[in-house]
Amino acid sequence: MTNKTRREFLRDAAVLGAAITSSKFADASLLRTDASGQDADRAAATPIAVSWLGGQAPLVPAGVSWGVPWSRGSLKAGSPLTVLSADHRPLPTQCWPLAYWPDGSIKWAGLAIVADVQLAVPLTVAAGSSPAPTSPIEVEENTDSVVVSTGPLRCTMARSGAGLIQSMQVDGREVAHNGRLVVLCEDRSAYDASRTLREEEFTGEISKVTVEQRGPIRAVVHFEGKHRGQSNGTGAARQWLPFSVRLYFTSGLSSIRLVHTFVFDGDQFTDFISGLGLQFDVPFREELQNRHVRFATDGNELFSEPVLMSPGYRPSAVHNAVEMNRAQLVGQRIPNLDSLPPRDKANMQTIAVWDSFRLNQLAPDSFSLDKRTKPAASWLHITNGNRARGLVFVGDVSGGLAVGVKRFWQKYPAALEVEGASKSAATMKVWFWSPDAAPMDLRHYDTVGHNLRVSYEDYQPGFSTPNGVANTNEVTLWVTADTPAPEAFVAMACTANEPPLPVCTPQHYYDTHTLGVWSLPYRSTPDLASAEEQLDRAFTFYQGEVDRRRWYGFWDYGDFIRTYDPIRHEWMYDIGGHGWNNTELMPNAWLWFAFLRSGRADIFRMAEDMTRNTSEVDVYHSGRFAGLGSRHNVNHWGDGAKEVRINEAFLKRFYYYLTTDERTGDLVREPLTTVEQSIMDYPPLREVLPLPIHGVLRIGPDWLALASNWMAEWERTGDTRYRDYILTGMKDIGAMPEAFTSRGAFRYDPATKHLYDIGEPNTGVSDFMVLFGGDQIAMELIQLIDCPEFAHSWYLFSDKWARETPGSRYSKLRMTAYAANIAQDAVLEDAALQLFRESLKFEDGDHFPAKPTVIEGPMVAERVEETPGRCSFTPAIATPETAQWAINIMTATELFRNFRSDSKS
Repeated sequence: MTNKTRREFLRDAAVLGAAITSSKFADASLLRTDASGQDADRAAATPIAVSWLGGQAPLVPAGVSWGVPWSRGSLKAGSPLTVLSADHRPLPTQCWPLAYWPDGSIKWAGLAIVADVQLAVPLTVAAGSSPAPTSPIEVEENTDSVVVSTGPLRCTMARSGAGLIQSMQVDGREVAHNGRLVVLCEDRSAYDASRTLREEEFTGEISKVTVEQRGPIRAVVHFEGKHRGQSNGTGAARQWLPFSVRLYFTSGLSSIRLVHTFVFDGDQFTDFISGLGLQFDVPFREELQNRHVRFATDGNELFSEPVLMSPGYRPSAVHNAVEMNRAQLVGQRIPNLDSLPPRDKANMQTIAVWDSFRLNQLAPDSFSLDKRTKPAASWLHITNGNRARGLVFVGDVSGGLAVGVKRFWQKYPAALEVEGASKSAATMKVWFWSPDAAPMDLRHYDTVGHNLRVSYEDYQPGFSTPNGVANTNEVTLWVTADTPAPEAFVAMACTANEPPLPVCTPQHYYDTHTLGVWSLPYRSTPDLASAEEQLDRAFTFYQGEVDRRRWYGFWDYGDFIRTYDPIRHEWMYDIGGHGWNNTELMPNAWLWFAFLRSGRADIFRMAEDMTRNTSEVDVYHSGRFAGLGSRHNVNHWGDGAKEVRINEAFLKRFYYYLTTDERTGDLVREPLTTVEQSIMDYPPLREVLPLPIHGVLRIGPDWLALASNWMAEWERTGDTRYRDYILTGMKDIGAMPEAFTSRGAFRYDPATKHLYDIGEPNTGVSDFMVLFGGDQIAMELIQLIDCPEFAHSWYLFSDKWARETPGSRYSKLRMTAYAANIAQDAVLEDAALQLFRESLKFEDGDHFPAKPTVIEGPMVAERVEETPGRCSFTPAIATPETAQWAINIMTATELFRNFRSDSKS
């Protein structure tokens, strides 16, 4: 669809629906597309330019995969795609469908290539076949193993048991083996009575292995299972903490991307996880002086030491000691001891041998580095630093293993450890939660609830549970044939933390209309220029707050605090429902729209981190609340309101389609099998309606969230059952003229997907129709599915909302702009433009958000910046209000494009 067609279709579909009951809109000349919204003239797939996110080309050879959107009808299903280099040379390319348009054409395609450091941009995605890779991936599935060969790397993985990775070989030599998942748990079940703590170790045990992709460029192997303890002789060993691990392999490379997820299904009062991570055994082939350990520390710095160091500090002790010491620091081979003169050999054998090394990042601004000679000896402190880059290497000059952890210091407390470096094989331990930190304490912040009116907390006994929440971490493994140079380790650390990602231009994302209704930045008038300036200022403020307020940590990083307290000059981290925001009023959508329209890497990274956090930590993946998410609270899972809106596909599709990330794809699909039963068990209006509420929900946000999930599955698979689920509800809503305007609750039948009016009392909650992505979901449904009565009902809602609600309501601006578009109403157009101008001003005439004020001195714990804002609770900034303000600007300015030219001026 062209830009004009998409905007007109949103209008004309609603006009067509309105014509059913109102002659005002019966003029057929307004209907400029057919009911399906498909263009009559479909162009063939045109080449699409892509570039590196943030201009950051690969620093080391890497496998990259990403999603590319296509306009409706422009790419037929099954069409081959290739990626062309800057000199128009076709590159070996793997492609697969991510989503389809209703006509069966491709909506999103996933692509994978091998990117080396010489690969220049722009790259171009075009229709056509691609050449085969020099070393196509080979996947061998056996009864008890899966073997993936990339060319230089051969990786053997188990189908069952405790070791995921049995062996990793480079050029026929085994470099690492026995890759396994490890959990340490502090059992406090007897603590209150006897002050006894018992720590138990659990190892990941595989229950299922699936080869999801098998090349030729990219192979994906998915492991599922639980962590298993040791049998104590009185019964079966405990199995808990379900895990999902994916390994990603790339043709011609010896690196592996690993995505690790675990679900907490324990008892928050007795199970305190004290360690969580991965372990690998790394065998040695070389003598002690040719074994090496590396840690990436601050910035581009690197800790580099051998296990046995040549005494360059004492040149007279060993011949060429200085030269050998310098060679060791860059990973080069020095002579074996037997080749040295007897005196030199004897002196070398008197030098301390360092067996174990560890780097602990126990706070976001502090890491410590230590080493020791043996378990019976003390740890020797080496140094402290601020923010370690999260890469460790152990090996020798004939090969080794490097592991880089994404968001290492941001998701503290983390650790990297090497032990056994003086033995025949070392053990590398990659800790997502360091055993040297205090154990995870997942209990609620209080044992009693706090008043909704005072603390904004919807406390319900027994509902503040972490049982079912998850956490995902990413690492990159490099299996090497030597000890790489220092510069290579720095490049690895950077790549692990910010993997290279090809992206399309903002214009292309906009032109294809695949991820919502939003505008490109326009600065053609003073008001539009001011809006763009303020949008940038809002993002910059929050970006700074993440660091200034230290919104970091294993369970917290990626989310924002909800509400600011101008009296304490502090965010309300400790006050009931004002704590972690948990997607309230869609800051996720704010960030993703901001990225799509700008292409900025810093916005993408923040949106990525928020998506990872809110789709894992704020949502229940198992247990009695499976499929639901938790409302904002001091603890992410603390609030008693468990709702489907927090787990709607609308929030997760951005990241899935842009990156092809399979874990996010799982999360988009996950609620399909769980959430409807959870809604039946815990209806969202159970604390509100004075009547039987089993099976009762709201259209917005509840049914619209369900529709978002069904729509995602329909477009991903082409399975029309999910379209029909949506259409059933759309027709039911259309058959009830006041469904959006005056009805707050409906009875829902999960077997038939029908909605029924429940009678009185039934007061509408109009804001909730829009604030959680409802308007974006509704506009997309109208675009994709021919249901005029639903489009008409949505128009009636937008018109009533535009004309009758106070101007201060969060969604007033964009709903007025939408209604003006549909009705072509000059009065509403002027009203929308006036609301737009007012949204750019604060009470004192300053812009919103206002420029921050610096607060320092004895009234604050540390120097802070604060800005006034619009909030329902305090005269201060708040995340939900800021997000809605930003979404209003980015959505309304797109809807303005169809206004009369004299209005827009």
